Amino acid sequence: MVQVLKLGKWGNSNAIRLPKGMLEKVGITPTDQEVSVDVTTDSIVIKPKKEEKMIDKLFENYDSSKPYPFEVVDKGGAIGEELY
Repeated sequence: MVQVLKLGKWGNSNAIRLPKGMLEKVGITPTDQEVSVDVTTDSIVIKPKKEEKMIDKLFENYDSSKPYPFEVVDKGGAIGEELY
């Protein structure tokens, strides 16, 4: 569905007012403080900003095509006292 919206001035910037129904369709609520905006050569895409999960942050630079270097993992030594 294509909808034509008007640009307006907001200080030194331009602004677009997005209808509530349009925002609800993509999951943006009135209480959201931020959105994700992707700008390409001929388009602007606005999406709800989703919190990045900690597990995603931990693995963001992980390359699964490379073998895991097990030789650099500290396997630790024995823990505790020997009973023999």
